[in-house]
Amino acid sequence: MRRIIPAAIIASCVAAAAWGSPKNPKPDWVDGSSMEYPRDQYLVGVGSADDRAAAEDRARAEISRIFSSQVSVNTQLSETETNAARTGTKGENTFSQSVSQSIETVSKKVLEGVEIPETWQDDATRVYYALAVLDRAKGLSAVNDKIADFDADIRQWYAQMVQATDKLPRVKAAMKLLALFKARAELNGELRVLDPGGKGSPNPVDEAAVRTTAAKALAELDVAIDITGSKSREVETGVVKGLTGFGLQASAGAPSGSVDILATGEVETNPVEGTDSRWKFARSYVTVSLKDGRTNKVFLQFDVNEKSASADYNTAARRSLANLSKKVAQQVSDGINEYFENQ
Repeated sequence: MRRIIPAAIIASCVAAAAWGSPKNPKPDWVDGSSMEYPRDQYLVGVGSADDRAAAEDRARAEISRIFSSQVSVNTQLSETETNAARTGTKGENTFSQSVSQSIETVSKKVLEGVEIPETWQDDATRVYYALAVLDRAKGLSAVNDKIADFDADIRQWYAQMVQATDKLPRVKAAMKLLALFKARAELNGELRVLDPGGKGSPNPVDEAAVRTTAAKALAELDVAIDITGSKSREVETGVVKGLTGFGLQASAGAPSGSVDILATGEVETNPVEGTDSRWKFARSYVTVSLKDGRTNKVFLQFDVNEKSASADYNTAARRSLANLSKKVAQQVSDGINEYFENQ
């Protein structure tokens, strides 16, 4: 005999089922993991905000934050005022700048692959959530291609360095190699982020050994620091010490013979007014010219000034000169690197 189920019971069952299944369930990715976008295949970022567009931007930013290099070029500013003028460059990028910008281009290309496949709004809080995903395989392809380019350049400049019979071509190759190693390490960091196993790409050469050879090449460069003016000897000594830290050997004072690079300048230190009467302030100025000893032509000019404070003026002056020397050493090192990189 067929049993007849009352319509009221059926209706109540349907209502219960509907009541137990929320109309807007919270996706699994809101809590950081997604079955549809597994982490071994995708980089995942989640953003939340009061409006959908902001949530999507924050999700993309979460993936961008993972990378070691920035998409846009960031200019780092220091308190020291420095102006430089290079002669004969016609405004073109240096080798290091070109390498750095190529990394930024790759990073931008990778991050352009970020997609927002899903968004969700919490009915209770009205907060929007967005899921950003980046296909690891696509990102790996772009980064690996650029690393392959760097590896070809590394092999080329390494061969030139070891085969060079003259000092200056050897220095040029050494400086280019060091710039390429730095750039490659940055990209390799991105590669480890994209690779599910965190693996990078092995260097095509023994980097430690090549760096040692490059350091020896740089040490062959004859650099003289000839500064005149008040407390000039302190500045010369400070710059020579700073250059040693950058792998360059330099001598203080006017050279007795020919040198590869000659840095000349005039330093001056003066008291300056401050807003706090308890402190004494001193500002040191220097204008430096870098000259190629072979051609006797100036290839870089820059000026630096440094302000320091202390309870007494003499201490403030010594501090300003010491800080000035460090900044000059950095500028001289950078200028020499750029000059030889672009030979």
